[in-house]
Amino acid sequence: MRIGVDSYSYHRFFGELRTSESPAEQRWTTDDFLNCCSELGVDGVSLETCFLDSGADADVESLRQRLDQHGFERVLAWGHPDGLAMGLDRDAFADALAAVDQAAGLGCNLLRIVIGTTRHFGHEDETEVLRRVVPQLAQITEKADLRGLDVAIETHCDLTTESVGELIEQVASPQLGVVFDSANVVRIGDDLLTAAAALAPHTKMIHAKDLDLGSSTPGNPGGHWPGVPLGHGDLDIDQALAVMNEAGFDGLACIEVADMAPGWSEHEIVAQSVDWLTKFATERYSCPE
Repeated sequence: MRIGVDSYSYHRFFGELRTSESPAEQRWTTDDFLNCCSELGVDGVSLETCFLDSGADADVESLRQRLDQHGFERVLAWGHPDGLAMGLDRDAFADALAAVDQAAGLGCNLLRIVIGTTRHFGHEDETEVLRRVVPQLAQITEKADLRGLDVAIETHCDLTTESVGELIEQVASPQLGVVFDSANVVRIGDDLLTAAAALAPHTKMIHAKDLDLGSSTPGNPGGHWPGVPLGHGDLDIDQALAVMNEAGFDGLACIEVADMAPGWSEHEIVAQSVDWLTKFATERYSCPE
């Protein structure tokens, strides 16, 4: 397991505000994010396409060189917030296909995509969603394979764990897997450890999050879900990671911050989570000499 940070952790710095959030005191470029991650000493980054600058980052080769200078493993994270809109947005599908080329140009090994978001959850029979989405995923995965990439569907509060697994089985490609988000499976009402066990064999990246569940309602993913540093919340993060490890997971575990619990800042949650994950990995999974 290697440690990374998803750029969504600093969404306020890139100009996106979630409900009840105040604007950040500063605005960041991608280079600001990369410099921050270098200071944290992480292994890799997940770059949300929605936050890539249209200027400096539009030059794929330039961005690749800057990533190379930092020595980062890198993932391109496509689709925030609505992704494929449950297979209903043909323009989004075309954009996802284009993101394959962008990811390859950046030197990524993995492209993260999303099927939908919280506003889609539970609004129609998931069998119909799979009927629309499977052919799209098959085309995206086939193109990615030709470019030397894997594709991973994030558990994004859009589909149940069972349906995400069914998507993987129906496409039936070793290049297609999952970004397992430890908070999102809980938000839709699934059990964290049961979901981890079901998806671990297919997991190519982890979004490592912890939550304060004191005021949250599982099954209402669009509600307020206060995030805290790993180890400070109510999720069995250590056990979920152990499940992933036992299944042979060897990808990036990226810290991601969405909602923030009162009293915490992005920097505090990310930095303390990196420290926790580093200590956890060293103590639990280091090989004896």
